[in-house]
Amino acid sequence: MKHIIKNIAYSMACLAVAFFMASCDTDIESVEINEPGINTQNAELYASYLTSLKAYKAGAHKAVFGWFDNSVRNPASQGQSIVAVPDSLDFLVLGSPMNLNDREMQELALLKEQKGTKALCEISYTAIKNAYDAEKQAFEENKENAGIAFPKNFQTYLVDTVADRLSLCERYGYDGVVMGFTAKVKIYMTEEEKAEALALENDILGIAKDWKERHADKMLVLSGKPQNVEDKSVFDLASYIIIPCEEAANQGGVVYNFNKAAVDGVPTEKFVPLVSLYSLDSSDTKTGFWGDQYAAIGAARFCAADHNSFDVAGLALNNIQNDYYHANFVYPVVRQAISIVNPTVKN
Repeated sequence: MKHIIKNIAYSMACLAVAFFMASCDTDIESVEINEPGINTQNAELYASYLTSLKAYKAGAHKAVFGWFDNSVRNPASQGQSIVAVPDSLDFLVLGSPMNLNDREMQELALLKEQKGTKALCEISYTAIKNAYDAEKQAFEENKENAGIAFPKNFQTYLVDTVADRLSLCERYGYDGVVMGFTAKVKIYMTEEEKAEALALENDILGIAKDWKERHADKMLVLSGKPQNVEDKSVFDLASYIIIPCEEAANQGGVVYNFNKAAVDGVPTEKFVPLVSLYSLDSSDTKTGFWGDQYAAIGAARFCAADHNSFDVAGLALNNIQNDYYHANFVYPVVRQAISIVNPTVKN
């Protein structure tokens, strides 16, 4: 009897659908679905939450940086949308800081105005050098350029590129820059090699120093190996010093990197470790992991602990967009890491 009732109900449903489809226009119009959230269900409560959130970010706490890949300019899902990052993130560093479209500009403005999340523009020496080398290689492999020397000098290319990246702060309203430069150990260099290395340092860090002195309202964050930098006065102008620890396999690796960086002239109270979130490639079981533990969680616990040789000013996480796609809760690892670093945070 139950089977008969189910079959009748199913048949009636099918007929109803068929009738409905037959009576409709065949043109299909997309419908925007608005999922209700606290901002629409209880506007007063949400406004109070935002006020508390901004007050928390303005107060004393360990800062959390998140590197976000915004290379998809027209997102197919919220996971590719800037505005969906965790509210308690302090600084958002965009992987593609140039040529922002109107949507990205609006989302950055929304994050800053409503949630106090600041956006930073990264200037990576390694990325600039790789771009130069690729351009030079393409030129030399072009048969039409046989016997012709590549016309661009790297130092000129570097200075021009850094200056162009710094101009993005005014163009797109970034709150500051992350200047990434890994200075080399010079003790074993010849005088010529040392002079060349110092010239590169002066080019990129000298420009950063001059820029910060002329832009007191903007933030300068330095990333790399501060122990190898000759003129350490630039660190006095930096709000934070990010120590790359993506190759570390555990907390011991982070401690090693911090101890190496903790030399005279480098303010250790500004140190922030940078680790990566896991890869979306399921076969990659190393990126973003410390054994069977997420590197982000291990690094967060490191940040929350007390240390004798240095203070930890915050946590930096690379590729945070990879943590969005979860059935029950978006950004679970990032949110947990933030809560560990700052236990009072309610994500």
